[in-house]
Amino acid sequence: MPYCENCGKEVSSSSKFCGRCGSPVNVDTQATTVDSPKAVSAAPQPAPSVSPQTQTKSTSEPVLGVLMLRKPKSLGRYDSFSGVLTGQRLIFAQMTGDMLKDAIKQSREQAKSEGKGFFGQWAEQLKASASFAQRYYSMEPSVVLAETPGNSAVQNSSVNEVKLKLKDTGTQNNTREFEIEIKSSSGKYKFRMDENNDYVQMLKTVYGDRVKTPFGYFSKGGMKFSIG
Repeated sequence: MPYCENCGKEVSSSSKFCGRCGSPVNVDTQATTVDSPKAVSAAPQPAPSVSPQTQTKSTSEPVLGVLMLRKPKSLGRYDSFSGVLTGQRLIFAQMTGDMLKDAIKQSREQAKSEGKGFFGQWAEQLKASASFAQRYYSMEPSVVLAETPGNSAVQNSSVNEVKLKLKDTGTQNNTREFEIEIKSSSGKYKFRMDENNDYVQMLKTVYGDRVKTPFGYFSKGGMKFSIG
């Protein structure tokens, strides 16, 4: 079984990306034959699992937070993006279908190898898709920007306003989400994101009073309040 050359995680021989760090997997360079004297060398051990808080962060441009963003399309579909916040810019990193599929596939195979049943494998798949964007905490922003052709960025100094509007999701559990509109000298950017207090605090940390929340809406101590 091959390993990721960047973080050491065991990956499937058919994987295109590492499920932990998102690095491209070049299986051909890791393959060895039985007759080769190099084949007797010990395989690298998988790196220990780490949380975003303990990952090695960029020193030149630290990542301050990652927002999960959605750009609505027709027929209820949407494109998924990660909003990677640094002290200099906000990078819109598109999450391609191949990237997510590969992470989910690796998680399913890992769960299966650990003897987990159907529900255990399904839980690992959900966890993989939810935590996939956390790898941006350990990536250089310049690498994030160049990851896919659909990625772009807006400089924090050019942002005039970040406006948040509450919208109903239209689901049966009556949940809400934010419509976020970022107005800058380079244009306007519109996305949807979960009604998440952590996201609001991330934005306020970077943009301060330029973040406009709905009237009567405020957050305190991790709790959200809405008046009226």
